[in-house]
Amino acid sequence: MKNPTKLLFAAMCCLATFFACKKDGTPLTDEEILNNKISEIIPQEYIDTLIKLGLPINEGTTPVDVTGAYVASPNLLLASNIPTDTKDMKFLDGYFRLFGQNNKDFSINLLGKNFLNKADTSIVTAISGVGNNFTVYGKVKSTSGSSSAIFAILLSGTKNGSTITGLKYGLINIDGSKDAAGVFIKEGQARITYDQDGVGAAVANYDGVQYKPSDNSSLKLGNIPALSSK
Repeated sequence: MKNPTKLLFAAMCCLATFFACKKDGTPLTDEEILNNKISEIIPQEYIDTLIKLGLPINEGTTPVDVTGAYVASPNLLLASNIPTDTKDMKFLDGYFRLFGQNNKDFSINLLGKNFLNKADTSIVTAISGVGNNFTVYGKVKSTSGSSSAIFAILLSGTKNGSTITGLKYGLINIDGSKDAAGVFIKEGQARITYDQDGVGAAVANYDGVQYKPSDNSSLKLGNIPALSSK
């Protein structure tokens, strides 16, 4: 018979440290915890799609502290699997704020402006990385009228002081079942954008950033059709 005291102790350890446990009561490894969290956000097949399009994925369980607010500007298309898209198509400047980072369960909070909507809030978010290289994974629901879609958004780059160098942003529609009006890009379609000057600059007053509606020279990443190729 198993020792009930040992079993209770194992269970308490799991709860106390916020780790999930395996069926035998032993804690999951950091890598297993991270992989489980990422799988809640985006299926592996869609990560593979983003990788094929050129988005770097910075793996690892020791991500750098990326707390802060940043902007991708100018925000240009690097690659896409949407036939009508053209390279260097211009998108709205993308602002995002990262906070509440926890390197024990690899959670982090992500807020965005101008990526999908006036204000985007990630439902589930994770972070991976090693050294100064990191990737943030978020799941966001966007609604327009009676249509909605679920997107995975990934941010990859290198933390460099108060800025992010080599910033790339990947977006893919992971559930388009409620977009009967065809407002958003189709399920499985994806875009990778990059900051043209190579630096995601720090934003001193994120809350003060005003929403910019689409005009004749830019659009939001999750919408169709493309409004410009310049």
